[in-house]
Amino acid sequence: MREIDYTHLAKNIEEMINTLEYDSSRSAGKTKLNSDKLVDLYSLQERYSKMIKPVTTSRKKEIVKG
Repeated sequence: MREIDYTHLAKNIEEMINTLEYDSSRSAGKTKLNSDKLVDLYSLQERYSKMIKPVTTSRKKEIVKG
């Protein structure tokens, strides 16, 4: 089974949202057609952004006593 790259998936969702928002801004009829798709994409974006593991570097802070 292939592993899902959530970072790439989130990037693609962001691009789809931007495209639909631009398309909707040009026509009122398109706004009505795209609104349900945008709501779904925003909910997917929120869900997948939680799955992306934050890149953390564990560094110990050194306390320098003068």
